[in-house]
Amino acid sequence: MGAIQTNSASVIYLQISDGKICRRVQSPTESSVPRTTKDGRTVYEEWFGGWEGKITGIETRDSDYGKEWRIIIQDGAEKAILSMKYSSGYAASFLKTLPNVDLSKSVKLIPKLTIEGEKKRTALFISQDGKALKWYYSKETPNGIPSLKKVKIKGVETWDDSDMMDFLEEMVNTKVLPQLSGIDSGEDMPF
Repeated sequence: MGAIQTNSASVIYLQISDGKICRRVQSPTESSVPRTTKDGRTVYEEWFGGWEGKITGIETRDSDYGKEWRIIIQDGAEKAILSMKYSSGYAASFLKTLPNVDLSKSVKLIPKLTIEGEKKRTALFISQDGKALKWYYSKETPNGIPSLKKVKIKGVETWDDSDMMDFLEEMVNTKVLPQLSGIDSGEDMPF
């Protein structure tokens, strides 16, 4: 009886935390750092300043931590899935830049965290061909994107980005995904 080889490369699962891209590994590596979780388990994580490859897919999904974006990135045979919270500075900046990306080419994704007093600001910068890409949707040129709304929840004023995120998700579904369907990403992703 002979073994049947499949051409299934493993997928690298990534997330963004504290302005870095994080990859959790099963056991310690030379570059991993141990961390104790809230439930007392020790996990090992590798940290990166960014990730490079071709965007071959984008989707949303519900996870244990709420709705999230998943960006599928391919670099040669290496496939990665970068997850980020649905409503976050990382997701908003990525999505606002996305119409300016040439999806047939590789990109560099570089997260950033800025702390001003007690306020944290997050962003995910995209560069391509050695140049930082600008937002397609901005205050100066909104291109139809809804503004944030100030709402009161339990007596506390906060900014609501629901309309903006709905608009960006619709943009991904109608304008970006049709472009990605023509890009060969290799084999199917294990979702």
